[in-house]
Amino acid sequence: MLLSAQTSVALPDPSAIVDAFHEHFAEYMTMTRDGAAVHFEADYGNGTFGAEDGRFAARINCVSENVLLSVKAMVAEHIVEFTGDTSLDFRWEGHGSELRELPNLFTGRVVRAYNLTPRMRRVVIAIDKGIERLLSGGLHIRILILPDQARAPVWPHLSKTGAIVWAQGEDEQARRVYTIRSGDIARGEIDLDFVMHEGDSMPGAHFGATAGAGDIVGIVGPGGELPDAETYVFAGDETALPAMLRMAQELPAGKSLTVYAEIDDEKERQVFTSKAEVDWNWLYRHGKPAGTSGLLEQSLRRHAWNGHKGLHVFVGCEKNEARAIKKMLGDDSGLPKSVLHSAGYWVKGANDDH
Repeated sequence: MLLSAQTSVALPDPSAIVDAFHEHFAEYMTMTRDGAAVHFEADYGNGTFGAEDGRFAARINCVSENVLLSVKAMVAEHIVEFTGDTSLDFRWEGHGSELRELPNLFTGRVVRAYNLTPRMRRVVIAIDKGIERLLSGGLHIRILILPDQARAPVWPHLSKTGAIVWAQGEDEQARRVYTIRSGDIARGEIDLDFVMHEGDSMPGAHFGATAGAGDIVGIVGPGGELPDAETYVFAGDETALPAMLRMAQELPAGKSLTVYAEIDDEKERQVFTSKAEVDWNWLYRHGKPAGTSGLLEQSLRRHAWNGHKGLHVFVGCEKNEARAIKKMLGDDSGLPKSVLHSAGYWVKGANDDH
């Protein structure tokens, strides 16, 4: 059963905002134009953006409360971004319309941290409460890294428009998306794995490298479940490795999986188990900078695609590389957008980490 919500707002040119949503999200999901409206379909639900009688309207239907909350916030934030008007007054109707506290906000404390490989460090976090919900709603979370462990944290909340209000100024928290690599409900702990990037202004890597017992961290999520398919193909660099390993380990017997995992050298390999039939291929850069080797695109170009029925493809790597791979898979391999999830986990040349 899908959970639903809807909103509308008076705008000078609502059709232009529909066009903006269409253009922005067409790269990531299936979108269909129907006159003044655009319908979208995604793994997590569906919805419609439309323009009528001087108003922009949005209706969304999602598989869970957490996903609905995230999509409402995304829509609200993009309405403001596309219009440039921060004073817009609109409300959501439907499921969760009265919420002001984030129901998917969790807090935890670092228990311990250690290196899995020379470039991958694991941080174990004890969750204060709600560990069962955190481990049952999806793969990915957004961690909130405090600017100062000595100060009381100011956690985010929901505005009346459904947008998330983040702390600002000296209370502002760095936000980064990570995969819950594994968790233990009995101990109330989750494991997060951090790639140790080189460079400045990388709060995620810095947190992973320096987190000590007792450090407080906020968590928003989870989201992003693996779609049901018969055959899976994963391709990614180190930043996608925690997600690929977790998804591989959770696949049931009877599924088929091929993985192309790009890492620096043999020391970065990790051991895993899976009930699925897995063909795991380690691709070594041997000192070349991440995002420059072309190994992922070359491997996927050579992959033997046997149609797309029952297929799901996941690609996670540098943003421009992910876009190029997605275009290649569509143009040259003939894969439809509906079977492909491509994620730009980091940006070459930018102070961004994952």
